[in-house]
Amino acid sequence: MQNRYAGDVGDFGKLGLLRGLTSSQLDIGVNWYLTPDENHNADGKHIGYITDTRYKGCDDSLRNSLEKIVEGERSVSSLEAMDLVPNAVYYHEVLYSPSQTFSRRDWHIKALEVLSSADVIFLDPDNGLLVRSVSTGSAKSNKYVISSEIADYFAAGKSVIFYNQRSREKESVYLRRFAWMYEDSILKDAVIAGMTFKRGTVRDYIFAMQPGHAPKIMECLDNMLQSPWGDHFSELNLTR
Repeated sequence: MQNRYAGDVGDFGKLGLLRGLTSSQLDIGVNWYLTPDENHNADGKHIGYITDTRYKGCDDSLRNSLEKIVEGERSVSSLEAMDLVPNAVYYHEVLYSPSQTFSRRDWHIKALEVLSSADVIFLDPDNGLLVRSVSTGSAKSNKYVISSEIADYFAAGKSVIFYNQRSREKESVYLRRFAWMYEDSILKDAVIAGMTFKRGTVRDYIFAMQPGHAPKIMECLDNMLQSPWGDHFSELNLTR
């Protein structure tokens, strides 16, 4: 996540998803995986949904709130101040590229502490799950979530949702990058599921749910798919 993205169509989708989960009565925590703003592309300018009638009825209150952010200060602090996800807790420390003066491990441990009261943790990296072409020591690694970080949250009793930007690979190839979740010893009891937000850049949301949380979360997702959100979200079929 970058501050310049605040209020774009991606935020509309992911915040709509999180707001839809609040009826589960599970407390939600958000780790923005906030990185320094970049200016080499036009990302973050996808705000046409604000006036696009296709989105009417999904969550008009959310859309109106995000319009105010787009017209004002675009930042995660503005999103937090709007209280768009009731009772949510947030971690907004910046995740920098690896260096001698920045410890990602310390950053992660602090995140676990700050979000310890939440039942469901949403992780929002720029790109998604770390890919083979990017090492943990790469300057670009701060744009990704690492599998061990997901496992740490699950080991702490949390259900985990993480954002993943769809690649241009054939879908069957793309989906293999999540196969490790079925094989990981820490996630062995996790209920794995996925949702796809189909507008703008295709965005996937991958769920590793605690067995005790899964029925409540799945009911919320089913309700979303039966609502106007169903025109924009679809179930992602994750298989072993």
